[in-house]
Amino acid sequence: MNDYPISDGDLGGDAFGGAWLVTEYVHDPDGTYRGTVAQRRRVEQVDEARLRVAQQCEPSAALDGHAMAAFAGEWVFDLEVAGSQRRYLGPDVVGSATQWQPGAMTGAGLWPRFGHEFESYSVLVAPDRQLTGGFFSLAGRSVADIVGVAVPEAAGVEPRLDLSAPPPEAGDEWQLHRVVGPLLVATCWPAPAQRRRLWAMNDPLGATGAALTETVFNDTRSVTVTIG
Repeated sequence: MNDYPISDGDLGGDAFGGAWLVTEYVHDPDGTYRGTVAQRRRVEQVDEARLRVAQQCEPSAALDGHAMAAFAGEWVFDLEVAGSQRRYLGPDVVGSATQWQPGAMTGAGLWPRFGHEFESYSVLVAPDRQLTGGFFSLAGRSVADIVGVAVPEAAGVEPRLDLSAPPPEAGDEWQLHRVVGPLLVATCWPAPAQRRRLWAMNDPLGATGAALTETVFNDTRSVTVTIG
């Protein structure tokens, strides 16, 4: 998917800048694995507050007839930084995102030309490895669930995830679970005044995992990102 965590300082030092190779694993909403989208992603500075993102996408032949087969070719959009908030300015992606801490972001919006809404996440688990993905929908109906991994293009290797790895355990307190390969999305409302959300992911090849937990109590919100 399409989140690019960047620091609030020098954009030229953005850890997500430059060229990345991405492999996105596509699942149907019922968890059925359907194929991959290979992607070359380049993030470049336009000015002190804006980045330009260009993606070259190649869906696998296994996705022929699937909605994600149309996610082929080049996609370009600008990304504006305003503190912890990011705005996707189009033309190919419009919406917004929140950087919860450097290297951990979630977003939502629309791909107008592709014709689908999205929710996305991106976590930098190491300087040379991203866990990324999210969910495509159409008029609120889920179309595809994505779990992906990215490495710098200079690494010269194809990024891979072990889809046979078990997802993280959510525990009994999480009332709504959604599993996408090694990704677990879980939500819980333990009390009327409190809401918690977790994105958690295992990365067996990178020997690491990532989780984002949000807690809201009265007017106070806290977010914890754990990588390790």
